[in-house]
Amino acid sequence: MSSVESVEQLHLSEDYTISDNLFPMRKSGPKRKISLEQEFLLVMMRLRLGLLIEDLAFRFCISAGTVSQIIITWVILLSKELDNLILWPSRNTIRATMPNCFKRLYPKVRTIIDCSEIFFETSSALDVQACMWSDYKHHATVNFLIAITPNGAISWLSPLYGGRASDIFIVRNSGFLDILEPYDQVMADRGFKIRTGLAYKQCTLCIPPSAVKGIQMSKEEV
Repeated sequence: MSSVESVEQLHLSEDYTISDNLFPMRKSGPKRKISLEQEFLLVMMRLRLGLLIEDLAFRFCISAGTVSQIIITWVILLSKELDNLILWPSRNTIRATMPNCFKRLYPKVRTIIDCSEIFFETSSALDVQACMWSDYKHHATVNFLIAITPNGAISWLSPLYGGRASDIFIVRNSGFLDILEPYDQVMADRGFKIRTGLAYKQCTLCIPPSAVKGIQMSKEEV
């Protein structure tokens, strides 16, 4: 059985459907190489499994260029459609959904933040290369700030910044501080030197115990 036949068996199931209202992709123009359902599956395989463009092209019997265009189109669409799913919960919602371990140890925490870094294709423009270069990763990257609630739900995402941008710069310039309310407590690791910036918003910083190289954390710290 070919790869495409396996894909077709999966997407032809009645339970595997994509709402035209959610994904208004049907339009006039050149005939699609594969169906909408197959395009969606291709993108999910790329995002979840990290399969190479050439691998996906072979599996779906299309060109690598077509795969790239499909991924770009769907990622832009998904970004717009799913953006509304990221909500900044009220304090009452945070308290109502807070895990017992947080209630006992960190009852005032409103959000937990960290920065993530993703490898990026190196630009041919020297000025862009300088902005995207990460000394930490030794590669061109993009950085972004992510905030989650104590129960693990993503509650805020920053815009993307070049790898040159520090965590502190992103916190100060991304708009994150603007969504905080007085007396909110933010949890972050010790690398975030943002205590003063939070103080201007009448907020506080909570730094949980962290492991020191060569020293095992105690049971209480864990």
